[in-house]
Amino acid sequence: MSEPILWSSYPSWRQFSWLYFIAAMVAWRAFLFWRFGVPGWGAWLIGALVLLATAAIIRRWARYELTPTRLIMRNGYTGREIGAVALEHIEEVDIRQGPIADFLAIGTVLVRSRGETALRLRGLSDPYGAKQRIDAARRQSRPSGAKSVSSF
Repeated sequence: MSEPILWSSYPSWRQFSWLYFIAAMVAWRAFLFWRFGVPGWGAWLIGALVLLATAAIIRRWARYELTPTRLIMRNGYTGREIGAVALEHIEEVDIRQGPIADFLAIGTVLVRSRGETALRLRGLSDPYGAKQRIDAARRQSRPSGAKSVSSF
């Protein structure tokens, strides 16, 4: 029996903006080759299209799901579970966001369990919203009378 999904997300397209930039540079080179009559422009254009397709495929590779009992990372194509942690075992939820990720408005949510990082939800477009949803689900899954562990 399948668990109800409270929240799900894929990495943001902005996570792969570096790949889009490289594809744009390759396409620009194809255009310049075509414009000035240099042979091989078609191969450069195909290369740019392959890079764009790769970015689209990679983006959907991971799917993040929050259920009433677990946080799960699945393969976005097969649905196979890559990693999971029970909400009752989560000790801390943290957000990592470097200067480039901050500029792109994305972040990584780190989920710690048993003293180590159990899951990394990379490239989320709303890492703070994801953290709030995980913390809310943790509070709801906690048995009554259980002590709270601060996530800060």
